[in-house]
Amino acid sequence: MLLGTAATLAILALILNIRFVPALIVKDREGATITRLPLYDGQFIHHFIHSVHKTPVDEYFEVHGTKLELTKVKYDTYGVGMPSDGGEAFTIENGRFVVTMHRTFSSIPIRVSIVPDHGVIIEGTLLPFTRWVPQESAITLSAGRMLIFHNGRISPK
Repeated sequence: MLLGTAATLAILALILNIRFVPALIVKDREGATITRLPLYDGQFIHHFIHSVHKTPVDEYFEVHGTKLELTKVKYDTYGVGMPSDGGEAFTIENGRFVVTMHRTFSSIPIRVSIVPDHGVIIEGTLLPFTRWVPQESAITLSAGRMLIFHNGRISPK
């Protein structure tokens, strides 16, 4: 019975072009899901403006199942609150400091900044958190999967 159900679902998935993709899940302070964002390449960037330096910081993440892996941090100004060690490599690329690392998280608590452009970059598009919640809201980022209709979209990578 279970094998027949699995086969039927597989056939429907082929016909309807349905598939699972990694997803970034944004939850409110009570744990309710605000949005699920498909990550066709399994990656996103947490983008914010540093509160002291007033310069952009980009934290690069990959989704692995239900885990978020921080793979590198890029920033413009070296100093207070910015990583300089604890990573695997410290370099300069196109005038930005880059720390390469591999740190895994099950979730990431965030306070939405009052400074504009605090959000996530997915496939080159900045999605500010204020699209879903007011400034200073407490949110949590986590990873999962979501079912999507492919509809002819070609997934990168």
